[in-house]
Amino acid sequence: MNEILDELPTPEPAKAGRRSSYVGAVIFAFAALVVVASGVYIGNTLFGSRSLDVMLDLYAQRDRLGKDVRGLQEQNAALQKEYFELIGLDPDSYKNGVK
Repeated sequence: MNEILDELPTPEPAKAGRRSSYVGAVIFAFAALVVVASGVYIGNTLFGSRSLDVMLDLYAQRDRLGKDVRGLQEQNAALQKEYFELIGLDPDSYKNGVK
């Protein structure tokens, strides 16, 4: 059996040529570029000027301003009521141009 094995050619180990190392370097560079670009995009999404945190703050500010508007509208209605009551008490002031 050894004689049969001796007759078989022994395969030579594959040599790492310049082409295969170049392809590996290109793949590594592309993967590194994808990782860096993804990191920049995710970082900008989380912490940038158009981030989720900014959006949530703007929603909270919108709700606060809506409450302020409703309060000011109620205050305005009360002041208008008082104003018209005062005008009704003194009809001469209304005729003199005070509205």
